[in-house]
Amino acid sequence: MRKLLFIATILMSFFSTAQLTTDADFKRQVYDNEMTGGIMLHTRGFGMNLRRMRFKDGYNKWGWEVDVVSIRHPKEVKLQSQLYFNSSRSFVYGKLNGLYSIRLGYGRDKVLVDKTDKGSISISWITMGGPSFGFLKPVFLEVADEDPLASPDSRRTERYDPEIHDYIDIYGQAPFFTGIEKSSLRLGLYFKTGFSFDFNLSDKKVSTIEVGGIADYFPSYGLYKEEKVPIMYETGTVENYNLWLQFYITFNFGGKWN
Repeated sequence: MRKLLFIATILMSFFSTAQLTTDADFKRQVYDNEMTGGIMLHTRGFGMNLRRMRFKDGYNKWGWEVDVVSIRHPKEVKLQSQLYFNSSRSFVYGKLNGLYSIRLGYGRDKVLVDKTDKGSISISWITMGGPSFGFLKPVFLEVADEDPLASPDSRRTERYDPEIHDYIDIYGQAPFFTGIEKSSLRLGLYFKTGFSFDFNLSDKKVSTIEVGGIADYFPSYGLYKEEKVPIMYETGTVENYNLWLQFYITFNFGGKWN
């Protein structure tokens, strides 16, 4: 009997020690504030994201975000001049304007699956929405002179006009900031929803991969009577849109504090 009691005591001691070091003892600290920033890749381009959130409780955050993104038309195809193939810049034939959007959104981050220990992953549901400021930057091209063998100094920089510029005359796209002062603004709305996966080992830091979908809508109104956003020159096979749907992935990094 004494031997059985001794063994039982040893076993109880062992299990008690094991319970003190189990993963179930992990407790997540709740902070008041969070700020993250990152790079976004989506099916219509790329951009950057900045987000400032405040914790309402351990599972809900509300706050603001800013996205700065480019939005490409699905028919955009980069080409190079056949006459100046070795030295020309690429360009998109038929592209009238580049579309760049600044989104200002407000929304919620809700924790669906919490971390059970410092090596696990939390999963959150993100919903954001607000105004989308679409800037249409006109496309400027470097156009060759009538003599295809003329020196580079004889090339002209002109705003692309599909009625004037033939594919064979285009040397390449002008530098990005050429003609930026002629940009126009299209006001719209956006809505974003997705899932965020936080894998940072530190509870005070944030490292997330976020995936989801975004809708940008730019209606026709006021001075801008176009029914659709004029990115491409419309033909029988190419048309423009008011609504832009994108799938996205964002890599965000940041921190929390009280």
